[in-house]
Amino acid sequence: MFSKLSKVVGIFSEALRDALLFLRFNSYSPFVDKSKRAFYKIIIEAHTIEKGLSLPAPKLLFGRDKIRFVMNALSRYDIAHSPVPAHMSLGALEAYVAFHAQAGTSDPLLDEIATYLKTWEAKLPKPWMGGTRDYTFDTQPPGTLQQLIASRSSIRALRPTPIPGEQIVEAIALAQQAPSQCNRQSSRVHVYQDPARIQELLALQGGSRGFAPSVGNLFVVSSEICAWGGPGQRNQAYVDGALFAMCLMFACRSMGWGACPLNLAIDHKTETAIRRAGGIPAGERLIMMIAFGEPIAPQTRVAFSPRRPAAEIATLHA
Repeated sequence: MFSKLSKVVGIFSEALRDALLFLRFNSYSPFVDKSKRAFYKIIIEAHTIEKGLSLPAPKLLFGRDKIRFVMNALSRYDIAHSPVPAHMSLGALEAYVAFHAQAGTSDPLLDEIATYLKTWEAKLPKPWMGGTRDYTFDTQPPGTLQQLIASRSSIRALRPTPIPGEQIVEAIALAQQAPSQCNRQSSRVHVYQDPARIQELLALQGGSRGFAPSVGNLFVVSSEICAWGGPGQRNQAYVDGALFAMCLMFACRSMGWGACPLNLAIDHKTETAIRRAGGIPAGERLIMMIAFGEPIAPQTRVAFSPRRPAAEIATLHA
């Protein structure tokens, strides 16, 4: 009894430490290096431009406020910290101008962007790694693990046609090969194909505007809390759930489907609303949604989403 009580007390203690750590090092903290905070903020906002351009039918002159924020923030950013946000932003802005030129659209904002890009050409020579890139679904799935990993990208140009249930179960079975701590297998996946229910769930998630009407198949990945106990395991539901979700996206790619992960960085009120709308038990923590389905066409357009050089994220300890 005493052992169980000490674990309960430990959970509260660790939760408090988690909160203090997050307050100290989160993106709004004044105690975090400015360049590091700016790095992530610029990438996040530049990616919203990329996502908009990767939609099947982007809205003309979308994201004016995002565009101006990115230009202002990048002007103050020190690229010596990392050139990745500059590459991503400039590439996205260049693609934005090119998209509107192809559409025959003119606007003072586009002239402003073009002038801004010229000021950067000497500081960071082209090509800029951002914007969108062409993507092709081959008739055959990737033949090696390296090809599978390299070929995965978030696909937003999806057919709303429901995927047959037996094929979905096959993909889920593949995803079950994901590692799980002590083989707990706490991950759960809820599948939706009813259009009205999918739209209700996506509206609560809030990150699929622009392509939500084309989503005819939706996963909600969750993890059972009761698989974990004690303060040391308080975050393991997310670790196991995320590993399963990644394998599920690879399974979708191997089946020839497009898939787009949709984060669930939400508060408890929204999580409760999603569980209620989706018929998900209260004892499951939500990990992410994944929109999936057959691609509209073999050729499509995806966000470039350049990755950081491996040397920037690797620390080789002796």
